Amino acid sequence: MQAETLAGLMGLAGAVVGAGGALLGGWLQQQHQAKTAKEQRRDERRYTAGQAALEMLIRFRHASMRRTEDADSALAFSEALVEFVTTFDAALYVVSHGDEMRRRVLGIIGLAAAYMEPSRPNSEDKGWVDTCCKEAVGVLSAFLREEPLPEPSQYFLEQREIARARDRARSEPS
Repeated sequence: MQAETLAGLMGLAGAVVGAGGALLGGWLQQQHQAKTAKEQRRDERRYTAGQAALEMLIRFRHASMRRTEDADSALAFSEALVEFVTTFDAALYVVSHGDEMRRRVLGIIGLAAAYMEPSRPNSEDKGWVDTCCKEAVGVLSAFLREEPLPEPSQYFLEQREIARARDRARSEPS
């Protein structure tokens, strides 16, 4: 083969390999950018949903602290509880890997509501709701920081046992 032909074939082969490499590199870069954009959207969704849930939790806490024996206050508290329970799960359902956090926070708020005297709020109930809200804020905050979820605090566990004992005392005939 003549040197000119050989040089031309080598040039053509180099151009084909170069074009293939450029196409492959472009495709890999596009895949990486798509993955990065998806992760960024997930993080934004996580943060936005978490902030909304945190605001709902704070509103619930405030409504429980303002609760008095009058009907308007009881209604406001009931509405805050219903809004929180029905909206919280939906707000965070779009967050990936949030099942354990949702289960824990809804369980904590469920305990808060279960051990309260619906018709007569008292400082013990308000303290219990406040304890539960702080515990739920801790779980939600750790989740938003992408840290492992904290174990229930000793104070929460103690208060939960006190609330359960109080509930048993109320329900057992004397």
